[in-house]
Amino acid sequence: MKLMCVAVKAPDECARWKWQVRPRWFGVFVLAVVYAVSLSSNGAGFGNPIMRGADPHALVQNGVVWVYPTWGRGGQQFYAFSSTNLQSWERHGPVLDFKDIRWIKDDGQNYHQAWAPGVATKNGRYYFYYSVGPQSETPSRIGVAAGTSPAGPFVDSGRPLLTGGNGFEAIDPMVFTDPKSGKSYFYAGGSAGAKLRVFELSEDMVSFAREVQVETPPQFTEGVFMHFREGKYYLSYSHGGWRDASYSVHYALADSPIGPWRYQGAILTSDATRKGPGHHSFIQSPDSGDWLIVYHRWENKADSGPYTGSRQVCIDRVDYDSEGGIKPVVMTSGMAASNQWSAVSDQLKGAVVIDHSPSASGLYIGSPSLTVWTNGDYLASHDFFGPKSKEFERATSVVFRSPDRGETWKPAARLLGVFWNNLFTHAGAVYLMGTDKHHGHIVIRRSTDGGATWTEPVDTATGLLTPAGEYHTAPMPVVEHRGRLWRAFEDAMGGTKWGERYRAGMLSVPANADLLNATNWVISNFLPRNPEWLDGKFGAWLEGNAVVTRDGGIVNVLRVETPDCPEKAAIVQVNPDGRAASFDPSAGFVDFPGGAKKFSIRFDDTSGRYWSLTTIVPERHQKAGRPGGIRNTLALVSSQDLRNWETRCVLLYHPDIARHGFQYPDWRFEGKDIIAVVRTAFDDGLGGARNNHDANFLTFHRWRNFRSLTMKDSVNLP
Repeated sequence: MKLMCVAVKAPDECARWKWQVRPRWFGVFVLAVVYAVSLSSNGAGFGNPIMRGADPHALVQNGVVWVYPTWGRGGQQFYAFSSTNLQSWERHGPVLDFKDIRWIKDDGQNYHQAWAPGVATKNGRYYFYYSVGPQSETPSRIGVAAGTSPAGPFVDSGRPLLTGGNGFEAIDPMVFTDPKSGKSYFYAGGSAGAKLRVFELSEDMVSFAREVQVETPPQFTEGVFMHFREGKYYLSYSHGGWRDASYSVHYALADSPIGPWRYQGAILTSDATRKGPGHHSFIQSPDSGDWLIVYHRWENKADSGPYTGSRQVCIDRVDYDSEGGIKPVVMTSGMAASNQWSAVSDQLKGAVVIDHSPSASGLYIGSPSLTVWTNGDYLASHDFFGPKSKEFERATSVVFRSPDRGETWKPAARLLGVFWNNLFTHAGAVYLMGTDKHHGHIVIRRSTDGGATWTEPVDTATGLLTPAGEYHTAPMPVVEHRGRLWRAFEDAMGGTKWGERYRAGMLSVPANADLLNATNWVISNFLPRNPEWLDGKFGAWLEGNAVVTRDGGIVNVLRVETPDCPEKAAIVQVNPDGRAASFDPSAGFVDFPGGAKKFSIRFDDTSGRYWSLTTIVPERHQKAGRPGGIRNTLALVSSQDLRNWETRCVLLYHPDIARHGFQYPDWRFEGKDIIAVVRTAFDDGLGGARNNHDANFLTFHRWRNFRSLTMKDSVNLP
């Protein structure tokens, strides 16, 4: 398959690639970054995507899985990645570098790109076949190199093995050794010419014995692969355009490695957000013997393309029917055993990584939420924001489920049109409530099967609570009090700038009503901010909490943006019927540690106190900038009256305030413990988070015996 960026054809895109992606790619696997993969019979949880790259060729040798993708510094090098368990991947190489190949510039071009390798082994040696571009001004070529180890290095043969021309593109090499005859066959070609050619290799594996005339199978574009199973030969290949949703994998059957082909159809196609799966290889798991497909795809794309950015390498299970046909492959995402990020877990005091999105993806993790389903399973969710998200059009959120009290997590659902949402359990069902996009309509969804399937808010009878207007929120608590459910929101119609536009309000509904029916909800007035409050230092209020007061009232406690410490919260009064909200600036502001960032407040009957997890600013960092921008310290805070708050214990801390953050915690009481999910910006071996705000992890935490914690139990503050 062609590389995603060819300088001759798309100089602007190449410039973006070199600036935005390459610095974050290079060294991605200098550390053996760990991803979790399940090889269980249900095929779920392969830890996808397992790495950044494209066109992966996979090989199993002596119980070790090797993956060779299009990957490398400036597109001039190839690397290998190995795993003994499909959980941790180690980088090797470069296994081949274009600077060591004498004939590369014989075509008169100064710039070349390396892509689409294929690897074969025979007689104790390993052979590395690779594509060389560009192919826009001169014919493409395929080279071959040899070595004594799958980790390389591979030494080039000294000449091209195959050169394109006359309508044929010499790309995407693949070598298959027939288990019946022992002969090795070389397959290549595709793209513009869409022509497949097959050669029988000589015994030396670096030259051709002869070309074998074969037909080009239906729907063939490029990226051919051959595998053998139970007496049948499976010729699979990519179809469609590599930069759009049409890219897919089709296959044909044959009784020999050279055909004739019996076309069978597509087996791997785009779904709602994972697009253009293709250029693949088949292997058998060294542990289970299951057949697996290793391929690349575009992550988190909602349209049909063309796509830009980087592709991802993934692994999924392949199933066959009773006749030997390949069943359609179900693409999966996420981790099965979340706590495989051992270094991250250790530094975060035993945290479990639920999800990870590297900074280079342009998709940042936001809006963590947590609930417990009726059977005791934990459910967690988050949305994606950032330059590669669709947050301003139709946002994406993901839901995860843990059957073992947070020890491991698996993906449960991926939803479109869900943003800033919170999970809550009510009357035997699970709900997601938020907006459909950044400053969108208020929507609510319901699941009755533990988060696997969800209702769709298409109108005011099915969860579209505000058909017009712009609204704002975060994963805030839903409180049941006096027969009603209460949930704070802001509208975003008080202006056009961040902060000034947010007006504080409250929604409520009878607890026994249909929560999806908009007519059952009461919406209060929305209170605008006044920039003169706090002696002119009031910037904004947002992300309000519905909280029950000691005298049985309902208030909305909001985050407050101020330029310096002490941080503040604002307490808005709400009438018992939920229709009117009011604020007294002379009495409504309270000092609140961490009040410039999102927080959730809950009342604990056992201790008779209010508790919150907040992102405080320790004294040592208070001169470093506005408190809303300092996010490196998570603390447990408490109050008896909502007005006088104390910091009880520092739970998480990192001395770097620029690129580390523990923020937007959503949490629950569980007996003597607090369980929580946190939007975490932290080191990941991939360049870390872009900044402390643009988080790259969703982490799960359990803080035991929280009521007895004191500052003496705090993490070390160096």
